[in-house]
This record gives sequence, C-alpha cells and structure tokens, in this order.
Amino acid sequence: MSERSSARRLAPDLSRVLSRRNIFKGAVGVAAGAAGAAVMADGSSAHAATMGTTTESGALAPAVVMLTDAAAIAVDASLGNDYRVTIAGDRTMQTPANPTDGQKITFQVTQGTSGSFTLSWASGYVFSAALPQPTLSTTVGYTDLLGFIYNAAKQQWLFVAYITGFSTPAGSSPSPSPSPTPTPPPSSPPPATGTYRLFAATNGPASAVSYSGPFIAGVAFEVTTGGCWLDGYWWWVCPSGQSVSAQEFALWAVYGTGEGTLVASGTVTSGGLIAGQWNYVSLATPVPLAIGATYIAATGFSGGFPDTNGQFGSGDPYSAGIVNGPLTAFSDTTGSLPAPHGAAQGVFSVASSNPTVNMPFYGSSSSNFWLDVQVDTSPPAGTSYRLWPSYPTVVGGIDSDTTGYTLANEFRLSKSCTLDEIWFYSAPGAAALPTRCAIWNVSSQAVVSGTDNTSPSWSGAAGSGWVSCAYSGVTLPAGDYKVSVFYGGGSQWYQVAAGYWTTGAGGSGITSGPLTAPSAAAATSPGQATYNQASWAYPATNGNGENFWVDVQVTPAT
Repeated sequence: MSERSSARRLAPDLSRVLSRRNIFKGAVGVAAGAAGAAVMADGSSAHAATMGTTTESGALAPAVVMLTDAAAIAVDASLGNDYRVTIAGDRTMQTPANPTDGQKITFQVTQGTSGSFTLSWASGYVFSAALPQPTLSTTVGYTDLLGFIYNAAKQQWLFVAYITGFSTPAGSSPSPSPSPTPTPPPSSPPPATGTYRLFAATNGPASAVSYSGPFIAGVAFEVTTGGCWLDGYWWWVCPSGQSVSAQEFALWAVYGTGEGTLVASGTVTSGGLIAGQWNYVSLATPVPLAIGATYIAATGFSGGFPDTNGQFGSGDPYSAGIVNGPLTAFSDTTGSLPAPHGAAQGVFSVASSNPTVNMPFYGSSSSNFWLDVQVDTSPPAGTSYRLWPSYPTVVGGIDSDTTGYTLANEFRLSKSCTLDEIWFYSAPGAAALPTRCAIWNVSSQAVVSGTDNTSPSWSGAAGSGWVSCAYSGVTLPAGDYKVSVFYGGGSQWYQVAAGYWTTGAGGSGITSGPLTAPSAAAATSPGQATYNQASWAYPATNGNGENFWVDVQVTPAT
C-alpha cells in the first residue's frame, strides 16, 4: 500500500507567529537533577550512605523465581529475590507472602501475546509522591524491572526503583529468560544499549508556562544511519501548572517550507500522565525511520506547558543541535545545525490541540518544549527492511525527462531473505508508472528467477508517491543485487536526486539489518544507481551518484 495515504498538511500560523510571541516571554529555569524518574529513580534518601558502607564480594546470583501468570499473581517472598512473569492479560500482583524485614525483591514483567496489558498492585505495595506508580511498556516482548524493599514496621513493600523498555532480541520469544539477572541499583543509568534519547540526563522546568489555549509542541530531528526505529515519545510534565490528562503524540515527515506528511504509524495517545517527571509513551509497534528524512515529533494539549527559552539558537546550550549516536536534533535557524526547509527548533502551533491535523513548524525564542523521542537500533522481532521506510513524501520534484529507461539501485544481503515488495517513488505530476520490475543478480547480470514482473500491479496510481509491487514465494540468497523498474517513455515518470550516493544522504551507504545499499564509491563497477536507456536490459550505465528512488523490501528467511 502507498505511504502517501497519510495526511499531508501545510503548517499553520505563519501569519500568527509574531502575535503569539508574548507567550514565550521570560525564561523558565531548568530544574536541577539527574535523569528523569520515568527511566529510573531513587526513592530512598539513605541510598548513598548504604552504598558507602556495604561491601559485596564476588558475583551475586539471586534465585530466579518464575511466577505463574494469572488474574491475581501469587508471590512467595521466601523463594528468592528475582521474580519474573510474562503477562497475557490485565493482572494484579498480589502482596508477597513470607517477607523478611529489609528484603529487596525485583519483578521482571514482560508483555506477552498482543501486549498493552496493565498491571495493578495489591495494597501491600506502596508508592510515594516522589516515585509514583509507573506506566509500564505496552509493546509485545518488552520487559520492565521494578524494585521494592520490605519495611516490617509499616508491613509494606516500598517502591524504590524501576527501568522500563527492555526490548526482546530479534528472533527470540517474549518469554523471560530463566538465567538470573542482577537486581539493578536504584540510580539513573543511561538508556539501554542501542536506545537513544535527546534529554535522558536532564529534567525539565519546575513550573509550566501559564497558557489557556490549544497548543502543539514539537521537536525536529533526524537519524543519520539506517536501521533505526522510533520506539515512542517522552514528555516532561512539570510538578505544577500542567495538565496530566491523556494527550496525543504524532510524527511528521517534512518535505518543504511549512509542508509535511503525517506518518500515520507514529500516532499514539497516552494514558494519564504523572506530574514532576518524564512520562514515556510507547508506540504499539516501533516505526522504522529513513536516513535523510527530516522528522518532527509533536504532541497537542490545552493549557500550560514546559518551556525554556534560549536553548537552540546561536550562543545557546544546543546551538550545534544535539547528537546522540544516530539520533540528531537540529539547532534553531541561527545555530550551526539548522533543519532543512527553514524549520525552526522548538516548533509549535496554536491552530489546534490535535498534532495529527496541524504540524508545528515555526518557533520563537529558540525554545525547548521538553518533548523527547526514543530511537532504537535493535529491530523488532520478525521485522522487514527497506532503504527508505516512513519517508512518505520525497524532497524534490518530478524530472522533466520523458525518456524510457531501466532504472536501478544496487543492494546487498548479508543473509538469505524473502522478497516482499519492490517500491518505486512515483512523484506528483507523473503520468505513467513503470511497466516492468525485477531483481538482477550483479554477478551474472541476469534477472533472478521469479522476480521478473512484466505487468506489475502497483499499489497506487501514477503520481501518488511510493507505490509497491508485491511478491510471494521468492527467496534471495545472501549476495549482490540490483532492484529495477522499466518504462518505455513518452511521459514524465520518475524523480531523481542528484549526488545522493556521493555527497548526499547515501554518501556513506545505507545499512538496515541484512539489507545494505552501497555508496557510489563502494558499489560494484560502474557504480551505484545505474540505468539502461530505451530498453529493458541489465542497467550498466553509471548514473553518477543519482538516486532514482527504487527500493526493495525484504524479510530475513527463517
């Protein structure tokens, strides 16, 4: 199906920006502190003293207790310290029987089957104002860790720490491993390996800006390598002055000044929010992100919001943007890493409170609205791979050339994969679609058996953006290939990006799982992005680094 089925909008408010600048007057201080409590927090003021006077020699391997999943999950504290369970429905964790004063226990709770299940806690567990009950991950296979200490005088299990969002490795089941995992200390570690955020070690302001109307806040970002997924959004809720009601989050791909396309799979609505901490809102399924695309993450609401002025402009703390691994947040327009198409950083809209209808694009005072994203380089289990996923509208326009060509991009597979689809970007204004598509073997320069489609049934009409031709039952062994399309000519039909594989986004190649598209320099002679003019034949003419936007989708064979 075409990715252009998502909404396409102009950013509002161009004429209203200056009249709304008064809502940004007066910088709001950034609260001091370590990483947000929604990642992990220490609820015990005596923790530092305890750690300073306790010595533990050698490895600790507490007994692992596999709990039985049920509507009411029974726990016997005398059996160990590390309790694990995969939940297949909404559950209640019963108060542990046979506790010992000062006993520390950790629960590892994994989402099973369809995910999105809730976990309630019996009255024997207590949560504090500083560390309230967290919202658990909702993605299938994700595991959350929660730590408690038993206080005999109170006859309660005190909540002291948690970490959410450990993803299941590709190819594994969502069941918890029987091997023991040490209980994490109640401190604030960085995100899990392969997971990246913008503000993981910084809290937002203590008080919200006073405001009564609708508002959409956003942050502009990109990923600089292939094989990245958006797991979800982080939103700082101030201790006071800000709504804790559920709100919607959305993802936009920007393709022009004030223009963007909604990435529908990046939309999610949170549950109730918790004041005074970062709140994580996970997507039901991680969204693959494309190298070279400019994204805006957005959330909408009414009323006060967090705002710190003077963050992303020239001379500001983030004047060069924020770079954390493959995740990059742009600077404001006066900084040294501005976003393409003139987009500001700290973008906003006052047109509505619905971030799926109005894309925030314009800014003021280089503000930080304390919206964060979580990007992951660990692929979801069973995922398929493309070179340009979630890139609904490609920057640029249709080429005026009406010549017929066989157009191709080279790709390599590091393991055997099934061929799912061949994709082609049919730019707005195109009057024709390719009449043939196939996969070529680079070594033999022959069409791979089962891939030559002489009458492809494309998923969309000419000019509708990305269209695909589906395949079934075709396996491509590890090797070197070209994905190609052909049209005999007579009408405008393709879009080209000059220098893409040399100095553009593909200048270092693109790798996503087992799928790699080499750069022009690393490609097989005569180079990346080749063509054959006028007829259907092996594409062997060098396109000088141009990108013809021919893509392939594959799934690792099982």
